[in-house]
Amino acid sequence: MTSAQSDPRAPEAVLAVEVFSAGEIVKVEGRAGYWELMKPGPGPGVWTVESARLENRVSARVAASALQRLADAPRIRRGDLVMQRYPEQERASVVGAVVRLGQWVAVKEDPHSDGSGPAMMDSVDRLEVVTAEQLAAAVRLKVSHGRHQGRIVQAVVSARAGQFRVVCRCAPGAGEICRDGRTVTWCSTLDSARKLWNWHIGGPDPIDSAA
Repeated sequence: MTSAQSDPRAPEAVLAVEVFSAGEIVKVEGRAGYWELMKPGPGPGVWTVESARLENRVSARVAASALQRLADAPRIRRGDLVMQRYPEQERASVVGAVVRLGQWVAVKEDPHSDGSGPAMMDSVDRLEVVTAEQLAAAVRLKVSHGRHQGRIVQAVVSARAGQFRVVCRCAPGAGEICRDGRTVTWCSTLDSARKLWNWHIGGPDPIDSAA
């Protein structure tokens, strides 16, 4: 026997087995609807699956060879921490389930509610997966001056991730500070955000805002 024949890593010894992972939504040969992969086993070549729907979910054990990937499989999975893909978003939710309701929809829960809070649904296309570390690292700085009570807030998601906006409650309906009076002024650094705040309360003009 040659070394290539005895080596399990040799190309002729490697089986072309498609690898799946828990949380994927798939089709199952011979079964209607969509199915969520819950865990492998029991035993090799077997998966425990649940019907990917809002109510009356059923569990089954199926052969891995019967699993069929979806061309439009959702990229969000159960247990993911997600935020809506808008730069102003500050709060995240945990995905409890992913279902198809004309489009892929995530059922979200407040991560601090211990499952007792109300569930919300959102299109998967509007969501971005984040980490607890990202949320903890984002700047949330209170600033005040006389009647001006505001915050400097760092974006976590979208193309604005890492940039800063300044908000103030100095007047009814007041919110994000807009240097040109129309759109939110995003700042590339915390220092430039502080300068924007100083400009808002009557200080020097802000500089180094993000385009």
